[in-house]
Amino acid sequence: MLKPKTKGLFVDVSEYSILAARTSGYRLPMVVEEIAEFPLKAEHDPSEVQEFFQGLVDFRGANYLVSRCGVYPEGRFVKYYEAESASKVRDEAFLAKVLATEFSVDLKTNDVAMLGARDGSDLDPQKASTREIVFCGAPRASFRAEQDRLLGYGIYPERLELSTISTLGGVSDYARFNSINSPILCFELTAQCANIFILTRGQVEVSRSVPFGMDSIYPLLQRELGLKDEDSARKLFFSNTFDFAEIGPKLLLRIIKELQSTSGFYEVQTGQSISHVFLSVLPKNLSWVSKTVADTLALEILQPSLEGWLESLNIKLGDGVEVVSLGGRWMGLFSLMGEFHLREEVVE
Repeated sequence: MLKPKTKGLFVDVSEYSILAARTSGYRLPMVVEEIAEFPLKAEHDPSEVQEFFQGLVDFRGANYLVSRCGVYPEGRFVKYYEAESASKVRDEAFLAKVLATEFSVDLKTNDVAMLGARDGSDLDPQKASTREIVFCGAPRASFRAEQDRLLGYGIYPERLELSTISTLGGVSDYARFNSINSPILCFELTAQCANIFILTRGQVEVSRSVPFGMDSIYPLLQRELGLKDEDSARKLFFSNTFDFAEIGPKLLLRIIKELQSTSGFYEVQTGQSISHVFLSVLPKNLSWVSKTVADTLALEILQPSLEGWLESLNIKLGDGVEVVSLGGRWMGLFSLMGEFHLREEVVE
């Protein structure tokens, strides 16, 4: 039995935490009535997560609560591609070949969506009028695993979105709203990989993945501090008991080199200078990662001022809902609520 949709529930589930918001409904204008976070440990009891949601939304009389969810499935991808012409984009056989040969994506085992790189809109290949596109998706099995995890929490995902994409949409819209016209370097750092993007005036201009993430840092930390094993290093890394300001650049050297390479090549090719860096997903106690990257690359951290932006989207904050101290990692959750295409005014 499903809980009737008298209220809205938006959920963003990463490997680090669950971010959730109860709203007045799903249609704009809406009111954010309450927000909450549940940090995820390597081993956690699904019943504890159910209790978390029960404290946020009335579950009485329902086995599942209908919600709109963003997830980060394993093996997810976002690939930018510029075809020779729009007619090529309208050739589905050509697109399938590009996915297979350029990006090693098998349509038989992956769910794939195609977006316009200029505005993030869903693209119908038969009607495409652009040659700049973004392929995004993940292995079908990974999406199924995320869906099963949500069901185990008592959450029925009415809509399941790729949080990487919704976050990029939110950052792009936020930049437009605040007249940030210079390029923004965005990156998403998770256990197994890092995804790097460059956004300019609402357009994805660079998208690439590197096959290493947080897991590659723990051996470095172990050696640097003489810890007994990588598990000890991981626990220290996520604790609030150690100041990483001094050794942070050493730990992040590999990812910083990738970011420098990506941004440097882009700036040489386009003649444009990147102004901001935006880091999503990572928990609050790892905010030093953003600062280390920003200081090394001489960039300004994009710290979203959420309230004004949300109000511009016809999303109001209820009494007691404070967003001033929330970091960029909450952008994914709030981006699930936005209907960016409804904007009457877009900064050019």
